[in-house]
Amino acid sequence: MTARNTHTAPKRLSLRAQALKILLRLMRRKKIWASVAGMEEGIRQARQEGPARPGSSLLRHAELRTEIIAGSEVYTLVPRDGVSAQTILYIHGGGYIRPITKYHWEFLTWLLQAQQATIVVPLYPLAPESTCQATVRAVRSAHDLAVQRHGRFDAFIGDSAGAGLCLALCQDLRNSALELPRRMVLISPFVDVTLSSPAIIETDKRDLMLGPAGLREAGRLYAGELPLDHPMVSPVYADLRGFPTMQVFVASDDIAGHDALILAERAREAAVETEVHIGSGLMHVWPILPIPEASISRAAMSEFLQKDHL
Repeated sequence: MTARNTHTAPKRLSLRAQALKILLRLMRRKKIWASVAGMEEGIRQARQEGPARPGSSLLRHAELRTEIIAGSEVYTLVPRDGVSAQTILYIHGGGYIRPITKYHWEFLTWLLQAQQATIVVPLYPLAPESTCQATVRAVRSAHDLAVQRHGRFDAFIGDSAGAGLCLALCQDLRNSALELPRRMVLISPFVDVTLSSPAIIETDKRDLMLGPAGLREAGRLYAGELPLDHPMVSPVYADLRGFPTMQVFVASDDIAGHDALILAERAREAAVETEVHIGSGLMHVWPILPIPEASISRAAMSEFLQKDHL
């Protein structure tokens, strides 16, 4: 089954995207991931700051319910008018070591309005305090309780490591002979924690956000006792047969991008309908960032998510 590849970005990046690239350089955003020491300092800072909380815009449009499920905080966002057309599970990224950010909540504000959806958002346990098997169990617990309440999920959506968790959860559900969602959106998925592709060497020169040394160490911490190439840790090696229809967003200037393209190809080989959107000249997780190119990607995402509801 073939996949449709679309290049999202125009020939020239927007002024805001260009400015963001400059800002990322000035902020030395990549420092967190450029070395093991930087990654360890990033963990320390993240634990001090804690997870971001929903902003006023989301609170105006949604009723928020919070609860502790299997030891983890889980948000359920419900449209204020009480009418929900879809149920979506959203899993945030952060290299498995960093919590949800304001950019995730801003994206969720758009998603709730665009899809008129009930959205379940697990704040899953992070590495190194938690490892893959425990983290997947925590997400699975949040999923299962939501299914009891709302029925089958229409879609899973995840960015970066959150996309990897979406794929791990799908494996876990399939292995338990349970229903998978109808659709899945993977935004700059981090699907191979070995980061062993030779293509990374060149891409690393353009990537302003991620570095292989720190990201690989984060993956090692997340893997715990499992091998780095275990399919639950690095879903690019998973058997994808029976998986939901996929939409994959891949940035050209992202060290995780090459492996994301391999994942899409393996999904095609497994007869999973897959469409790929390539952000030329763009950075990791651009669809959730405040740039015009994100609006183009979100329009495609919205169309993809609504196909089962037309």
